[in-house]
Amino acid sequence: MKQEKLISVTMLAVATLVVIGVGTQGFGWFRRATDPSAQGTASDLLGGGLGLEGLRRAVPVAAVNATPPVMAAAVPVPVALPLDPDVTPSSQVAPNYLPATVQLFEVHWQGLDGRELTAELRRKLRYPQGLEGILVGEVTLTAARAGLLGGDVIIAVAGQPVTTLAGFQDATRAIANLKQTTVTFLRKTRSTEPASNRFTMVRQTLMIVGDRELGFAQAEGAPMIKAGDPRPHASRGPCTQCHNIGTGFELRPDPDLITLPPPPISSRLAAGSNRPHEDRGPCEACHVITR
Repeated sequence: MKQEKLISVTMLAVATLVVIGVGTQGFGWFRRATDPSAQGTASDLLGGGLGLEGLRRAVPVAAVNATPPVMAAAVPVPVALPLDPDVTPSSQVAPNYLPATVQLFEVHWQGLDGRELTAELRRKLRYPQGLEGILVGEVTLTAARAGLLGGDVIIAVAGQPVTTLAGFQDATRAIANLKQTTVTFLRKTRSTEPASNRFTMVRQTLMIVGDRELGFAQAEGAPMIKAGDPRPHASRGPCTQCHNIGTGFELRPDPDLITLPPPPISSRLAAGSNRPHEDRGPCEACHVITR
């Protein structure tokens, strides 16, 4: 019995010494591997001269860094979205704006339309500086038969000088019940002034003769514009001096800009040679052919 206990104690002591020895040896290896001064002996740990660089090539990165990186939590970033100009909430639509007073823009009388000759128009048309009157834009009916032309500048009606649209309206009101009157105007010539390169004008007078009483000129303001519309001309002051702001003041779309589809035609007409218009290609390119 004593001999068995002695053997057991001896074996336990041997096992303890082995564990202590292995631990001490491992701790020494660890020190040599991590000590910068002992980097030259690292090949002993890596198995026969593989080296640190060899280990980097031999061991996959994914295996070394198997733990997934910690992702930063997503933080919502406010983004300013552009407003759709064609889709505006009804609560944000401004009501139509009608100025209490607006400048007159155009007059109509006996088939002519005219507007006030301004400094801007004088520069654009190369008319003499300081010239004032009613610039004729278009003539039809009585005005055309009398001999007025587009570009003429009316300076008097029945001898009464006119320089503004309101003045022109007043002058025509004075002869509204007459069937004829005189109109004095300036017409540009082909020659220009050498110093200013502006046209020279010639003074003329003609007779306006109507079938009935001449009546007086009707005036109107500048066309409606939408809120926020870009200015299509040079600056002339606040838009509301001349324009109503909003929608619905004029017919949209303009009927003159609408093209109706060609009507159907019979196969007999399509096969014939008498076209009602010039040759535009096969009839079926534009027309529905009926039997």
